[in-house]
Amino acid sequence: MSRPVLYKLDASPPATAVRMLAEIIGLELETKDLDVFKLEHKSPEFLKLNPMGTIPTLQDGDFIISESHAIIQYLLLKYGTKEQQEQLYPSDLRTRALINQYLFFDTGVFYARRKNVVAPIFFGGAKGATEKGLAAIDEAFTTLEAYLGDLHYLVGDRLTIADVSLGATAASMRCIHTLDPVKFPRVARWLARLEQKPFFKLTLNAVDILIGIVNSKIVSN
Repeated sequence: MSRPVLYKLDASPPATAVRMLAEIIGLELETKDLDVFKLEHKSPEFLKLNPMGTIPTLQDGDFIISESHAIIQYLLLKYGTKEQQEQLYPSDLRTRALINQYLFFDTGVFYARRKNVVAPIFFGGAKGATEKGLAAIDEAFTTLEAYLGDLHYLVGDRLTIADVSLGATAASMRCIHTLDPVKFPRVARWLARLEQKPFFKLTLNAVDILIGIVNSKIVSN
């Protein structure tokens, strides 16, 4: 049986979130790297797989799916054990609704605000983040701080796919934003908790790569 193929970029938080989920459930993926600076994700061949030309994209046999949260749910529900599924994406209606809420927040707000700052550096010649962009990121962290409350993880005392995805995004902010642990103590504790997980090394390595790329672009722009 062939392995699912993940088209990725090591510095991509969404792609890293998919890889973390795969590691958590013990799924081995075949990976193919795309160079976004050479626009390989916009090539005719890749656009046939994913008309949006976005990373990550998953090919599982003749089935192709993009958008990291959809990929994560698909892989977990297809390849995860019942116990893993119940832990990471519980069937309880309200718990699952909260997880979905946080995943939508990640896509529509959290990751989007990071992208709004990083994309101009990558592709628009910007020399760094704007004050407006950093303020928008702080505003998103304020929301995340409120979501966490006094919980260890986003929906309670156990890790779910919401923590996997938002953890990857939150850590990636370090490439252009320094989290204030006094202003956001709950987020800081949550991230520190995630950093103790073996699978989170994938994100920490990705962040190091991302920081290097951003710094290099700022110098060359």
